[in-house]
Amino acid sequence: MMPYEEALSIVLSHCPTLPTEKVYLLDALGRVLAEDVISEEDRPSFDNSAMDGYAVHWEDIKDAPVELSVVGEIPAGAEETFELPRGCAVKIFTGAPIPKGATAVVPVEYTETKNGKVLIKETFKKGANIRRKGEELKAGEIVLQKGTILRHYEIGLLASLNKVQVEVSRRPRVAVLSTGDEIKDLGEPITKPSQIRTSNGYTLMAGISLAGGEPHYLGIVPDEPDKLKKALSQLEDYDVFITTGGVSAGDRDYIKTLVEEVGVKVHFHKVRIKPAKPILFGTYKEGKGLFFGIPGNPVSCAVAFDLIVKPALLKMQSAKDYMPRTLWAKLKRDFFRRDPERREFVRAFLSLEGQDLVCDYSPKLQSHMLTSYVGANCYMVVREGVKELKGGELIEVVLF
Repeated sequence: MMPYEEALSIVLSHCPTLPTEKVYLLDALGRVLAEDVISEEDRPSFDNSAMDGYAVHWEDIKDAPVELSVVGEIPAGAEETFELPRGCAVKIFTGAPIPKGATAVVPVEYTETKNGKVLIKETFKKGANIRRKGEELKAGEIVLQKGTILRHYEIGLLASLNKVQVEVSRRPRVAVLSTGDEIKDLGEPITKPSQIRTSNGYTLMAGISLAGGEPHYLGIVPDEPDKLKKALSQLEDYDVFITTGGVSAGDRDYIKTLVEEVGVKVHFHKVRIKPAKPILFGTYKEGKGLFFGIPGNPVSCAVAFDLIVKPALLKMQSAKDYMPRTLWAKLKRDFFRRDPERREFVRAFLSLEGQDLVCDYSPKLQSHMLTSYVGANCYMVVREGVKELKGGELIEVVLF
């Protein structure tokens, strides 16, 4: 069996770089930015108020409480302002331009008005509540770097920069093929006790979408070589091809033999991890297509996707952050296992307790229990050779 790091390194070394395309901003959510985005102007483009209140000379309020004459008001969107005389204040609204000479804004809740005057109850430091020109961005500054995965925050930022379209990496076209005589798709009747409802195909399609890919569901094919080979003949239509089931050592596990017959060059089969040991990886289309044969147990399928397939999909799109994110946390309770041969990834729950980052693992450890993911947000890592982890010790976790 191949060590996990070696297997992932092989996969990542074979990832092709996808071409780029321009899309409208709302179509860019979850996509990988393929260009540096540069600010064309200072932001803010002028000094403005961060509060509703009164713009003043700081020297006039340093010994507050003090009463000042109100000489007008400046609403947000005002085109012109004026020079503020000493001993005076001007009513100002959030986002409105700061009048010349003003060096602080006193929030309205620290004031009282009466007969054309305002009582400033408390002093504020010089520059208080003033947003300075260019304090967020300078003209010519790189706002977002190529390789950034665009979340809703970045979409809003791009909108504020008037980016109607953005250059992104093309989404990888990913085929998902489930295998197994016993698997029934959504809506199909269960007619035998030995039949089970599908989950893997939908787990993968959802994961592919979240990783920026374009999933294509090819359905469920029984464990019959001719039908499997016919389904696998569609390889050339996709950037990535994923099968679930049929990669273990059973008499009806045909995938490894069949993929070689249809032109897949197998780079490894079986990784020293638990679950998902039988995962198979190969390439096709002269190395430009990636093939993943994933085991059929639901948790094995999810682990294989999270730890090996997802990083590949992100790297194909030139994402900067494509590696699984790890950190350290304090284990909440003891963990024991009998067989320490493989590195185990246990579904777990990361939380903050006081000043400590604490990890507790799911009681459902078997690889068929997809319910072990409910509420989970990370994998607890149990390294090779380790039989026991003690509560209170620092452990490695991989974030979802």
